[in-house]
Amino acid sequence: MTDFFGLDVPFLRHCSIRGIDRGEGWTLSAVDIEPHHHNSHASGHGGLIMTLLDVAMGSAARLSDPSSTGAITLNLQTTFLRPAMGRVLCRARVLSQAARTVYCDAEVTDEQGSLLAHGTSTFMLVTRNQS
Repeated sequence: MTDFFGLDVPFLRHCSIRGIDRGEGWTLSAVDIEPHHHNSHASGHGGLIMTLLDVAMGSAARLSDPSSTGAITLNLQTTFLRPAMGRVLCRARVLSQAARTVYCDAEVTDEQGSLLAHGTSTFMLVTRNQS
C-alpha cells in the first residue's frame, strides 16, 4: 500500500493498516492482527487499535471537506470492549462539523460484526491556505 485515502503515511505501512473504502465524511479501514501486533495476552495491542481509530476518523474528517489537506487530532477517546484478533475493521464517520473543527466516531469490529472498540475524536482541518 502506498497511500491511505490519498496520503502517504509510512507509519500505517509499518502497522499494516489499510484503507478499504471511503466517501464524503466516512471511511472503512482494516488491519490483520499478526503476531508482531500482539500485546502480552496474544491479542491486538491497544496502541494499534487506537491508531486504527485515529487514522480512520481523521481520514473521514479530512474527506468531509474538499479543501482539506489534513486533519490534526485534538482529542481521542477509546473504549475497549473485546480483544482484537484476526482481521478487524474500522468504520468511521463524521458526526458534526463547525468551521474547521470536525467531530467523529468509529467502531472497530471483527469480521463477524462483534464490537471490539469504540472511539470518538475531535479534529482540526488543515487547508492549503493555512500558514
